[in-house]
Amino acid sequence: MKTVTGCVKSIGSGVFFGCTSLTSITIGSGVRSIIGYAFSGCPALVTVYYKGTAADWEKISINNNSDLTNATRYYYSESKPTGSGNYWHYVDGKPTVWVSDEEN
Repeated sequence: MKTVTGCVKSIGSGVFFGCTSLTSITIGSGVRSIIGYAFSGCPALVTVYYKGTAADWEKISINNNSDLTNATRYYYSESKPTGSGNYWHYVDGKPTVWVSDEEN
Protein backbone atom coordinates (compact mmCIF):
# COMPACT_ATOMS: atom_id res chain seq x y z
CA MET A 1 0.00 0.00 0.00
CA LYS A 2 1.12 3.55 -0.73
CA THR A 3 0.22 6.63 1.27
CA VAL A 4 -0.05 10.15 -0.14
CA THR A 5 -0.57 12.59 2.73
CA GLY A 6 0.94 15.63 4.39
CA CYS A 7 1.40 18.74 2.31
CA VAL A 8 0.70 17.02 -1.01
CA LYS A 9 -1.79 19.07 -3.03
CA SER A 10 -1.41 17.37 -6.40
CA ILE A 11 -0.53 13.89 -7.61
CA GLY A 12 1.41 14.33 -10.83
CA SER A 13 1.01 12.78 -14.24
CA GLY A 14 2.21 9.19 -14.41
CA VAL A 15 3.54 9.13 -10.84
CA PHE A 16 2.19 5.60 -10.22
CA PHE A 17 2.08 4.62 -13.90
CA GLY A 18 2.54 0.89 -14.39
CA CYS A 19 2.46 -0.03 -10.69
CA THR A 20 0.80 -3.35 -11.50
CA SER A 21 1.03 -4.64 -7.92
CA LEU A 22 -0.48 -1.53 -6.29
CA THR A 23 -3.67 -2.77 -4.59
CA SER A 24 -4.55 0.11 -2.26
CA ILE A 25 -3.62 3.70 -1.58
CA THR A 26 -4.32 6.26 1.14
CA ILE A 27 -4.84 9.78 -0.16
CA GLY A 28 -4.77 12.79 2.15
CA SER A 29 -7.60 15.31 2.30
CA GLY A 30 -5.25 18.09 1.14
CA VAL A 31 -5.00 16.65 -2.39
CA ARG A 32 -6.79 18.99 -4.82
CA SER A 33 -5.86 17.45 -8.17
CA ILE A 34 -4.83 14.12 -9.61
CA ILE A 35 -3.26 14.77 -12.97
CA GLY A 36 -3.85 12.62 -16.06
CA TYR A 37 -2.65 9.04 -16.00
CA ALA A 38 -1.21 9.23 -12.47
CA PHE A 39 -2.66 5.76 -11.84
CA SER A 40 -2.69 4.34 -15.39
CA GLY A 41 -1.53 0.78 -15.65
CA CYS A 42 -2.57 -0.02 -12.07
CA PRO A 43 -5.11 -2.79 -12.75
CA ALA A 44 -4.79 -4.29 -9.26
CA LEU A 45 -5.82 -1.02 -7.54
CA VAL A 46 -9.07 -1.96 -5.81
CA THR A 47 -9.14 0.20 -2.66
CA VAL A 48 -8.74 3.93 -2.08
CA TYR A 49 -8.67 5.20 1.51
CA TYR A 50 -9.42 8.92 1.36
CA LYS A 51 -8.81 11.03 4.49
CA GLY A 52 -11.69 13.37 3.71
CA THR A 53 -15.41 13.17 3.06
CA ALA A 54 -17.29 12.11 -0.05
CA ALA A 55 -18.11 15.79 -0.67
CA ASP A 56 -14.39 16.65 -0.44
CA TRP A 57 -13.56 13.86 -2.91
CA GLU A 58 -16.01 15.31 -5.43
CA LYS A 59 -14.07 18.61 -5.36
CA ILE A 60 -10.81 16.96 -6.48
CA SER A 61 -9.94 17.53 -10.12
CA ILE A 62 -9.28 14.02 -11.46
CA ASN A 63 -8.37 13.55 -15.11
CA ASN A 64 -7.89 10.28 -17.01
CA ASN A 65 -7.43 7.98 -14.03
CA SER A 66 -9.94 5.18 -14.51
CA ASP A 67 -7.93 2.64 -12.47
CA LEU A 68 -8.26 5.06 -9.53
CA THR A 69 -11.88 6.09 -10.06
CA ASN A 70 -13.03 2.49 -10.59
CA ALA A 71 -11.56 1.40 -7.23
CA THR A 72 -13.76 1.21 -4.13
CA ARG A 73 -13.40 4.39 -2.07
CA TYR A 74 -13.58 4.60 1.70
CA TYR A 75 -13.87 7.90 3.57
CA TYR A 76 -12.14 8.52 6.89
CA SER A 77 -14.18 8.49 10.08
CA GLU A 78 -12.44 8.46 13.45
CA SER A 79 -15.56 7.18 15.19
CA LYS A 80 -17.84 4.41 14.01
CA PRO A 81 -20.43 5.86 11.61
CA THR A 82 -24.08 5.31 12.45
CA GLY A 83 -25.28 5.42 8.85
CA SER A 84 -24.46 3.35 5.83
CA GLY A 85 -21.54 4.05 3.53
CA ASN A 86 -17.89 3.21 2.97
CA TYR A 87 -15.79 4.38 5.92
CA TRP A 88 -12.42 3.54 7.39
CA HIS A 89 -10.19 4.35 10.38
CA TYR A 90 -6.73 3.38 11.65
CA VAL A 91 -6.17 0.27 13.75
CA ASP A 92 -2.57 -0.20 14.85
CA GLY A 93 -1.48 2.27 12.17
CA LYS A 94 -3.22 0.45 9.31
CA PRO A 95 -6.32 1.55 7.39
CA THR A 96 -9.25 -0.60 8.48
CA VAL A 97 -12.77 -0.57 7.07
CA TRP A 98 -15.55 0.11 9.55
CA VAL A 99 -18.08 -2.72 9.57
CA SER A 100 -21.66 -1.50 9.92
CA ASP A 101 -24.01 -2.99 12.47
CA GLU A 102 -26.09 -4.43 9.61
CA GLU A 103 -23.04 -6.43 8.46
CA ASN A 104 -22.32 -7.93 11.90
